[in-house]
Amino acid sequence: MRNLDNITAYRENLKNKILDTSMLLFKEKGIRAVKMDDIAKEMGISKRTLYEIYGKKEDLLTECLRHHSDKTIQKISEYSKKEKNQMKIITFALSLKLKDLTSTSHQYLNDIKKYPKIVELMQQGRNLIAEKSGDFVQSCIDQGYFRSDVNYKIVNRIGDAVMDYMMDNKIYQEYSWAEIFDTFIRIHLSGFCTEKGRKYLKSIVDELS
Repeated sequence: MRNLDNITAYRENLKNKILDTSMLLFKEKGIRAVKMDDIAKEMGISKRTLYEIYGKKEDLLTECLRHHSDKTIQKISEYSKKEKNQMKIITFALSLKLKDLTSTSHQYLNDIKKYPKIVELMQQGRNLIAEKSGDFVQSCIDQGYFRSDVNYKIVNRIGDAVMDYMMDNKIYQEYSWAEIFDTFIRIHLSGFCTEKGRKYLKSIVDELS
């Protein structure tokens, strides 16, 4: 039984290492430029072993995105357990997103839109975040940072539309992500903040810039 547990633990550890390594390669070089052979070589494992775990690259890419998203959510969740100021949690989440995007190649961002299954998965993630954002928004209202007279379902839709426009029109190739975030925070977020919230936003902008 112990041997079986060891094999299972090794297999799970190997899968996580493959996902982390693959994601780094995809983000650095672009999805289409990275072959399964490249991943196996980088991992120091046989291509057969890789294909036994992930039958095709799109399956691997799907799991990479899920794994990456789960890790990010876990980081934010752990941070929120010790930090009750909702605006500080927003700052932390935005800093993670900015760090992630600035370490991602333009080619990866261009490639990702060519995989309908992945685009659908990303949209499902957005929808899930929107569904679960109610309690967080209410906490921001209760703490005096967000206005109470705003329909936040519409706010979420507008935010998604802005992101879609930036990705579809490759705005990230014209401006740095730091400048994009700065503009987004000043214009979009400040629109539904109270005066107290807007003052705090300035510290967020300063921290991210």
